[in-house]
This record gives sequence, structure tokens and C-alpha cells, in this order.
Amino acid sequence: MRRPRKLRRLTGATRRIAADLIARALVSNGFRPHHHTTFPIADGTYGSHESPGLSLLVLGDSIAASLGTSTVDETLGAQCAAALSRATGRPVRLRVLARPGATTGIMKYQVRKALRHPHPPGIALIIVGSNDIVAGTPLRLAARTLAHHVTRLRQAGWHVLVGTCWDVGHVPAVRHWLRTPLSRRSRRLEHLQTTAAQQAGAVAIPLRDPRHRTHPELFAVDRIHPSAHGHALHLQALTGALARTTVILSDRP
Repeated sequence: MRRPRKLRRLTGATRRIAADLIARALVSNGFRPHHHTTFPIADGTYGSHESPGLSLLVLGDSIAASLGTSTVDETLGAQCAAALSRATGRPVRLRVLARPGATTGIMKYQVRKALRHPHPPGIALIIVGSNDIVAGTPLRLAARTLAHHVTRLRQAGWHVLVGTCWDVGHVPAVRHWLRTPLSRRSRRLEHLQTTAAQQAGAVAIPLRDPRHRTHPELFAVDRIHPSAHGHALHLQALTGALARTTVILSDRP
């Protein structure tokens, strides 16, 4: 039975308030989630080749949306699209469906939009998990939900890449006494995501990097989200998987 619309709205508002309170408790810099959600809109076509275009979707949370960057060229989506265009000699149509604050469960709305994409399926990049760590989502549930999203996209013809959860305990703004438990949860979710993604037919790419602990320039001024340098580091991790995927798609019209 579907819940009444007013009840659904109330439930959603309650979740947002709870997420805001949790985020305030975890960090020590006065961060307010709903006051820091602006990111460059990178949607568009990259490359000027005359061959048929290739679709690239980016789904997930604030990392996928590239919160923390200031220009389109710095965003993870734009850098991936440009790299794919150079590698394939084809224009790449990029659409970023990712939104700050998204958990794996909330990502279902992004998947629905992806399945209505007007162009032939290409590559879908998913980066999600950090908000599940801080929101207290049961980690096995988050992994099962991720596998469900991957399965739906794969059945629709998309090649899916999953950037697994980074180490939330390395975020500079996180209170010191919370870093060890958050790191443990992050590593556990990373392991569960890897298994779930691979079993559902996706390629899992680890985004956890020890440099996050020692290089403050990898974080934006809020000391929570990756800076342009941080997103460039994620691109390095994704480059190999993107290159292998272009080989698979090289003969696709």
C-alpha cells in the first residue's frame, strides 16, 4: 500500500532534518549540509568528432556531483567525458544525475531518470556511500541496494562503473574521536560494495587513498568535500577502468 503524499513528504522532511543533525555532530567546522550544495553544472557534449556520440551518466552523491569544485572543467564528470572523447574519438554526451546528500537508497530516483535517458546507453558511473556511513544506514542493506541499481542499469544496456566508498575517517573536518569508527565503517562498506557491484555485473574501482589523510590540498575550503585536486585524484583511479570500457564500446554505434 502506498503511503499518502503528505505522509511521504513528512517522512522525507524528517530524514533531511536527521541527516542535517548527524552531519553537524560529526564535523567541527560549522558545516550546514543544505547551505553548501552548489556545484558546477557539467552537462553537455564533449569533443567535436563527427562519429556517433557516446552517453555518459554520473550518478551518486556530492563526490559524483563534484561539490567542492568551482569550474566545469574541474568536475569529475567533465574530466571523465573529455578523457572518453579523446580515447574513443567520439563525442561524449554527459549528464550528471548525482546530487549532494544522496544515499544509496535515495539514488533510486536518479536510476529512474537514467532509465528514461533519450540516447542509447553507454557508461554509467556511480559514486555513493559516504552519506550511508554518516547516516547510519545498515551497510549490508546499502550494498544490496547498490546491486539492485546496478542490475537495473545493466539490464537496460549500460556498462556500469562503481567508485567504492572512500575513507570518511580521513575527512579533515571530522571530529578526531570519530575518525577510527568511521574509517572502519568505510572500509567495511567498500568491501561490501565491491562484492555487490561485481556480482551484479559492474566494475568496482576503489577510491580510498592514503593521501587523503596527509594532503589537505585534496579537500575544498569546507574541509569535507574533495577539491579540484581531490577530484583529479579520483580521476586517476577511474582512468584504467574507463580505458578498458572504451575497448568494449569501440564497436558500438
